[in-house]
Amino acid sequence: MFFYICMCETINIYTMKHIKYLVPNMQACLFLIFILFFGISLNSQNYVTTYAGTGSPGFVNGDTSMASFNRPFGICIDPDGNIYLADAYNHCIRKIGIDGQVNTFAGTGTAGYLDGPADEAKFNQPINICLDDDGNMYVSDFINQRIRKISSDMEVTTIAGSGQAGYLNGSANEAKFNYPRGICLDDTGNIYIGDSWNHRIRKISTEGIVSTWAGGGTTIGVQSIGDYVDASDTAARFYTPCELSIDLYNNIFVADAYNHRIRKIDPTRMVTTVAGTGESGPDGGGFQNGIASEAMFKVPTACHVSLTGSIYVGDGENQRIRKITNDGMVSTFAGSGIEGFDNGPDTMATFNFPRGCVMDYDAYRLYVIDYYNHAVRIVHLSAITGFKKDNLISTFEIFPNPAGKEIKINAEVNHPDLVIRIFNLNGEIVKVEDSISVFPIKLDISDLDTGIYYVGLIGDRIPLGMKKLIIIKE
Repeated sequence: MFFYICMCETINIYTMKHIKYLVPNMQACLFLIFILFFGISLNSQNYVTTYAGTGSPGFVNGDTSMASFNRPFGICIDPDGNIYLADAYNHCIRKIGIDGQVNTFAGTGTAGYLDGPADEAKFNQPINICLDDDGNMYVSDFINQRIRKISSDMEVTTIAGSGQAGYLNGSANEAKFNYPRGICLDDTGNIYIGDSWNHRIRKISTEGIVSTWAGGGTTIGVQSIGDYVDASDTAARFYTPCELSIDLYNNIFVADAYNHRIRKIDPTRMVTTVAGTGESGPDGGGFQNGIASEAMFKVPTACHVSLTGSIYVGDGENQRIRKITNDGMVSTFAGSGIEGFDNGPDTMATFNFPRGCVMDYDAYRLYVIDYYNHAVRIVHLSAITGFKKDNLISTFEIFPNPAGKEIKINAEVNHPDLVIRIFNLNGEIVKVEDSISVFPIKLDISDLDTGIYYVGLIGDRIPLGMKKLIIIKE
């Protein structure tokens, strides 16, 4: 398990003594004026951009600037920083590599049910995905009523589910689910499923036995009415549980959609409410920040617990990403609450039903699935995200800054596998310098355009420092 430091330091760019370049062209001049007068806002707020997706449904691979999706739902990230999407209405799993290229990871794009090689296998609205430590992926295959596995050697098999909607525990191939959504794994390899219209959390053991981990009741089936009860295991009640997320201690967090709450199942199977209040049902819920017991959500279908314990919520009908801190406070992390497809500073950006989200600790950003915009958005983190500033090295330096053609990077650090990554404001890696053994180093940036960038220092996959870099071409 890797532990990551998530803090971006800023640089002083507000005095003319730092400007060492003449700016003969109008574009660069306007950019410099923007930085001088508005740079503070970039440092004080998180910023939302569009990483991939056009805003319209489609099925196009290629560069993130042109790729298209069709109602993507779940998302996960591998140790190398590649991200994967459950592209539900394209009936496949898509991959966005760290090089910014989108391809089809598994599935043909045609709805169906077929095991076999990943490029021949068929899914029917895959909804959520997760990865194990060996690189195997697990998929909630929503309409097929099955749980599928994509092995690290790219073979698709069925883990559990008979293919018939219903509620039945027992051997994996005979068990029945009722539109499975959320999926996660514990540290011993057991799989947990948000079994939405059974209003239960199911467990698939490593021996292939399906059981009910939490939740109960007599009403099941599409549009059936669940309930809300905090209690132990099957005495607890949910109402259309959706995405699941699990922390370092095997606590499972549940986006309990029509209860408009985030719930927690601890390893003893005790179910409690983490945040949310108000009436249940499709017409219930609301919007309110503040103390977790008084906060309100509106159809939260996704949640992601970070390594620091903060929980990020895809608060669908509120058109926001919400954050629940360890001290029990709920705030708006991104989104204005207005339906739209606008980038900008956190609470000025707009979404159209945000769903799954996942943290990229290397790049200091939160990926968000923007469902009806058919896109992946990024919330770029410009401030501390859970670790203390003191955890970063203080000797990471870049000069000159602003720069034009070349920068010099220095750091006093003794760490294996040092790497420099430069990111643009879309979160794309635009330059990499690896296998660094000694500082200082010189880095050619003449191929980068005028703009704002982030320079990250990473050692053995652990972020050690982050600096903002201003590039102004002469």
